[in-house]
Amino acid sequence: MSKLRPRHYRVARRIAIFLAAAPLFQLTQCQTGINQVFATAFNNAPATFYSVLQSIALLPIQLLIGGGAGGGTGGTGDSGLGGF
Repeated sequence: MSKLRPRHYRVARRIAIFLAAAPLFQLTQCQTGINQVFATAFNNAPATFYSVLQSIALLPIQLLIGGGAGGGTGGTGDSGLGGF
């Protein structure tokens, strides 16, 4: 029986190492993050598409109101000229 003990320890040690490393092989966590990013992108796609179409449709009105300076004010109040 004494000859089996070192063998059992080796087998037990290999199993323990494998079980300790098992969480490293869980790629599902990475996949979950990727799925969340793609889900957010796909959920926001219609709103982004609508916003782009609305900006294109309103561009002639913005050009008329802005006196030919396209692009709006950019939130600075200087007609998008960057303060120059």
